This record gives sequence, C-alpha cells and structure tokens, in this order.
Amino acid sequence: MSARTFTKISPSVWRSRRFIGLPDEAKVGHLYLLSNSHVTSAGVYELPPGYACADLGWTEAGYESVLQELIAAELIDRDGDVILIERWFRHNPPTNDDHAKGTRRRLHEIESDRLREKAILAFDDANEARIQREAQKAAEKAAKASGSVKSVAETIGNTSRLMSTRMMRGAAG
Repeated sequence: MSARTFTKISPSVWRSRRFIGLPDEAKVGHLYLLSNSHVTSAGVYELPPGYACADLGWTEAGYESVLQELIAAELIDRDGDVILIERWFRHNPPTNDDHAKGTRRRLHEIESDRLREKAILAFDDANEARIQREAQKAAEKAAKASGSVKSVAETIGNTSRLMSTRMMRGAAG
C-alpha cells in the first residue's frame, strides 16, 4: 500500500477527449485508479479486484467492464491485477534525484514484465527531461552569477522606443 497522503490529478483530465467520452461510471473508475490508496509514484501498481470493488461498491463484473472501457480509451493498461496509468509521468514527473531514485526502485518491483518495461521507458523519458531542465537552470544561474547574462537594454537595444519610456528609465509613474 502507498505511503502517499495525496495524489495529483491534473485538471487537464476534464479536457481530455478520452476521459470526456467515457460513461460516468468509467469516469469514476478512472478517477479512482488515479487516486486510490495503492497508487505509487510509479503510476503502476497491483490492485486486487476485491479491493477496488469494496472501495467502489461495485461487482467484479462491473469493475471488469469499466477496466475494459478504460483500456479501450487508452487511459490505462493492465496485466492481471497490475494497473498502469497511461501518460502518468506527463503529469507526475520525478521532481528531484531522490524522487527519481524511489520511483525507479518501485518500477523495478513491478511484477508484470510488459508493464514494467513500458513504465520504465516512460519514466526514463520524463527523468531525462527533468535532468536537462535542471542543467539548463544551473547553466543560466552560473551565467547570471558570472555577469554574462544580457541586461534588458542589451537584449532589446538601447535605441528602442521602449527603452525611452519613463518606466524603463526608472522614473516614477
């Protein structure tokens, strides 16, 4: 079970054609799969049907039907009791090195070979993007500290009409 006390659900879910096109019961099922107590930072986890049915008050046949709708809408993937939330790392990327290490550890614990490989590929893409963003920020910070960052005047040019305004000259409004 997850030690998480909350899970982010992107507001963009309400603009998703995949989600909006679902019947209401499948929408509830998807929100449940995004936020139940088994969800981990890896976005892929084991969820025995009995737990989901007890939480939702559904029959196993009803739960299975909703899972099939969510798979058809490409919102989840599934291998037995293992659920993978599609595009998880688009909305829940690793935020730092410790988060990435913990998520990678969880990914390697996934029982389903197919879903583990799929999740690791998505994680690696998201983590690489995070590393590149951090490197870019560090480079910008270093450039600023060394004084090599251009001033506003250098960027837009001293002869610009904008530079002649009172605000840009530092005069009070």
